[in-house]
Amino acid sequence: MLSGMTASDFNCKTILMIIFSTGYMFGKGVYFADMASKSANYCLPKRETPEGLMLLCEVALSNTYDCYKTTNLSAETLPAGTQSTKGCGQTIPNPKQHFYTDDGVLISMGRGVTAKIPHSSLLYNEYIVYNTEQIKIKYLLRIEFNYKD
Repeated sequence: MLSGMTASDFNCKTILMIIFSTGYMFGKGVYFADMASKSANYCLPKRETPEGLMLLCEVALSNTYDCYKTTNLSAETLPAGTQSTKGCGQTIPNPKQHFYTDDGVLISMGRGVTAKIPHSSLLYNEYIVYNTEQIKIKYLLRIEFNYKD
């Protein structure tokens, strides 16, 4: 799962503040995506500074509460038996190209395909956890954005 930020944001204190308090579309939590293009938007690249940083994380979602529109949630207001929120998007990673690691971690890969959920107001999936213990940072990626003239 990916979370984006700008290259100028890179120092340990700022990274911790950013990844532990991003976005409020589904309440105050840590937001992730299963498609890099969704997270890339949060890198805020510009032609003058076409670089960004993206965290690749392993996120323990457990049982998700699936949402199709904005709703204000928190760890305390999640339905019983759920530990995270999934904002269900209209474009999803191709399920035929998913990869599982030896220890059972799902890695979404491939080009986006249209989801079979016509009533969603979201373009892409978003995953929100409200407990930072559910996050394991695996990699910090430095990304260069290429702009067409």
